[in-house]
Amino acid sequence: MTDRRAQEWMQKGNEALAVGDWAGAVAAYREAVDQDCGYFDAQHALALALYKIGAYPEAIDAALRASAQRPEEPLVWTTLSLAYQKQGRIAEAEQAALKARLYSWKQETTERERREN
Repeated sequence: MTDRRAQEWMQKGNEALAVGDWAGAVAAYREAVDQDCGYFDAQHALALALYKIGAYPEAIDAALRASAQRPEEPLVWTTLSLAYQKQGRIAEAEQAALKARLYSWKQETTERERREN
């Protein structure tokens, strides 16, 4: 279960994001992660917000932490791919993009099988 304080910080981050306050979103998402380091949504939101402000090395670190929590989440690998590209780390960007596609296909297949059964 996610810590209540972490959820409150996540909400503050989302509110900052809604008005285009990327720095405020980063600060709030950092607080959410500090409150609950296992809060995947906060960790991934932090990675995305860091990417949007151009803090690519930090975005990569945050996305890698998120990928450790949910290794088959396609969006995390997409975030990693984008941040790696901005760093000129093309081979790593391509690997991350491939993982994003593979995990996305896996999810689609699983959902299709679930509907068919």
